[in-house]
Amino acid sequence: MIHPFFENQKQLVQYILIWILYAVLQALVLGWLVQLPFWMLLLDGLLHAAIFGVLCILILNVIKYGNFAALQLYQRIVNHIALVILSLSVWLGAGFGLIYIFFGLESAVLFIPVMPIRGFIGLLIYFIIVQRFRSTLSKNETTTTAIPETLAISEDTKPKESDQKEKIERIAVKSGTKIHVILVSEILFLQSDGDYVQIVTLQGKYLKEQTMKFFEEHLPENRFVRVHRSYIVNVEMISRIELYEKQNQLLILKNGQQIKTSPSGYNSLRLALNL
Repeated sequence: MIHPFFENQKQLVQYILIWILYAVLQALVLGWLVQLPFWMLLLDGLLHAAIFGVLCILILNVIKYGNFAALQLYQRIVNHIALVILSLSVWLGAGFGLIYIFFGLESAVLFIPVMPIRGFIGLLIYFIIVQRFRSTLSKNETTTTAIPETLAISEDTKPKESDQKEKIERIAVKSGTKIHVILVSEILFLQSDGDYVQIVTLQGKYLKEQTMKFFEEHLPENRFVRVHRSYIVNVEMISRIELYEKQNQLLILKNGQQIKTSPSGYNSLRLALNL
C-alpha cells in the first residue's frame, strides 16, 4: 500500500531525484578519499542510493503500521534505535556485497575505510526522511479530518446523513470455516488495516472487509467516536485519558491498549463524554 508520503506523483519524483543527487554528491566526495575512476564511484553511489531508497519505504511502512505514535517515549526511542541499526547494517552490507560483485574484492576493500562516513550520513538521512514523512502524514490527517467552520455551522442546521442510517448491533466476521458474531457492546476499538478493518475485543481480534467510514456511520455515535483517522473507539471501554506530548491526548483502554488521538478526534471525544 502506497504511503501518504508517496501518493503525490510530484513527491515521488522529488524523492527519486533526491537520491540521484545524493549519489552524485557522494561520488564527488569519495573521489578525494577512494582512488577509483569517477564512473565506479558514481555507480557505487547509485547502488547505495537505490538500496537506501527502498529501505526507507519499508521503514516508513514499519513506522506507520507499527503504530509508533501510540508507544511510550522510551519505547519509541528503543524501537527507532533498533530500526536504525538494522537498516544501516542491511544498507552497508548489501552495498558492499554489490560492489564486490560488480568490481571485485580488490576494489571493494577500498570502500571499507569510508564505511563510518557512510553510516553517519545514513543516520542523518534516516532521521530527515522519517521526520519529513511524519510531517506529511500529520498534514494529510489534518486535511482529512478538519471541517471548515462554515461547513460545520451549516451542517448543524440540518439532519446528518449518518443519523438516517440504520445502526448495527452486531457484526458477523468470517474466519476460515467459522463465523464469529461480535456484539457491538463487546468492541474495544476498530483499527484501519489496509482494505480491512481490525475489530478488537477483549476476546480477540477479527478482520472485516469493510471501510472505517461504514462503521463510523453505522455504529452508535453516542458510544463510538473516531478519535483518529485510523481508530474508532468505544468510549465505554476507555479507562483513562492522559496528556501525551504537548497538547495531544493518549487513551488507555480497559485492556491496556494505548491509542493516540488526533486534535479533531479528541474534540469529538470530548463532546461524546461531555467534557
